[in-house]
Amino acid sequence: MEYVKIFVYIKGKRTFYWTWKDNDYFPYAWLDKKDLKDLPIPFYLIGIHPDCLVGKETPRKDEFTNILELSDSFDKLKLDNDLRKDLKRIEKKNEDIKIIFNEKDVLEKAKKWVQEFWKEGKRDFKRRMQLWKEKCYTLSAYVGDELIAVHIGMPLDGEIYYCGCWWNREHKNRSIPTYLLKKDIERAIKEKVKIYNMGMGDEPYKKQWGVIERPTKYYTVLPPELEEELEIDSTEKWV
Repeated sequence: MEYVKIFVYIKGKRTFYWTWKDNDYFPYAWLDKKDLKDLPIPFYLIGIHPDCLVGKETPRKDEFTNILELSDSFDKLKLDNDLRKDLKRIEKKNEDIKIIFNEKDVLEKAKKWVQEFWKEGKRDFKRRMQLWKEKCYTLSAYVGDELIAVHIGMPLDGEIYYCGCWWNREHKNRSIPTYLLKKDIERAIKEKVKIYNMGMGDEPYKKQWGVIERPTKYYTVLPPELEEELEIDSTEKWV
């Protein structure tokens, strides 16, 4: 595990803490107990997987997981009724879409949308691209010869983790991220995957899929002034 310094200002004075370098690029972090003796100090890591034996459970709802338990059929999923209706409409809008699984170099083709919309720094984006090319798979969506979206997922330990969708905002009326998410869930069911994990967050679109929420964990070794600045409750119990 590699670490990076995060700088913060407290009453005009610059200070810092260390965290996992790749925390922004993957759905969850993981710490083993053997890692703790070698952590750089001060240290703060959020988004630790709920099953990890290290850390405290977060009280923050936007840091809860969204776990979708898959059945042997898409129709058996406990979806929100409004979502079921929307999916029928979205399917009709995208009847002309061609999907390609794991198309070579498609992240390179789609990166302009990320740079235009999210304005991620060059160094961070280069790291994201390197890691996602190594660890993730993609679903490319085409209208004719035009690439309009790329859905990104990561397989790990028999589960699927949703990493996001890069898409062309000129095609907003298609709801293409939702369409590709449905297609990937259907693909996962066909592959007999049991868990489709949509990651952390309190976004409404995640909750509509009938997800199970679980608190992720965090781990801190911080001085009191940094805990106060980061709004960390030092009285919470370790689990």
